[in-house]
Amino acid sequence: MQSRLPRWLIITLTALAVAVLLGLISWGGYALIKTWQIIGLGIFLVIIVGLGIFIWIGIKPLIQYYKFNKYYQSQESQLKNLPGLLQAGRTTEALARFEGVMKHAPDSAYIYFMRANFLQSAGKLPEALTAANKALALSATDPILASMLKEAGGQMGQPSTVTEFKAQLNELIATIEPKVTAIRMRREKARREKKKKSR
Repeated sequence: MQSRLPRWLIITLTALAVAVLLGLISWGGYALIKTWQIIGLGIFLVIIVGLGIFIWIGIKPLIQYYKFNKYYQSQESQLKNLPGLLQAGRTTEALARFEGVMKHAPDSAYIYFMRANFLQSAGKLPEALTAANKALALSATDPILASMLKEAGGQMGQPSTVTEFKAQLNELIATIEPKVTAIRMRREKARREKKKKSR
């Protein structure tokens, strides 16, 4: 059974337990030997400083996501209207609303995944491909991706695990990439023809 705790939190708690254990050994078992006390204290301090840095790196995106989530909920009614705007052909208005909300989003793999899917629906394929590639790159290091997928995933075919997330992104990239390449080739061909005519 998969743990419900985020991986970064499990690593932090494990490192903290090791630090406490090393501290107890250094101050308790080797209390009479000054050299071991100094070595133990050094190891303990290095681990505590490392833990502090690790916790800050892990907690910062979590705080960003919490702030964004509050903002996102306040804008939810606007976002629910986006599919209707797209169907009505009001793509520019839909994109402006979407990007207005997303500019407050943290640098998160899941947010870029949402952006890629929305931009694909809006027909903005080069931008969708960029967002999908960014989501895939971030998925390897995003400390809150697994917990976000457990919370928000599984609805309407969305991924609920990191493995499913990467698979869907690879599928999305494989679908969009040939179309983007074709668009770029057409543009390049049109540019070359324009140059020929201007000579």
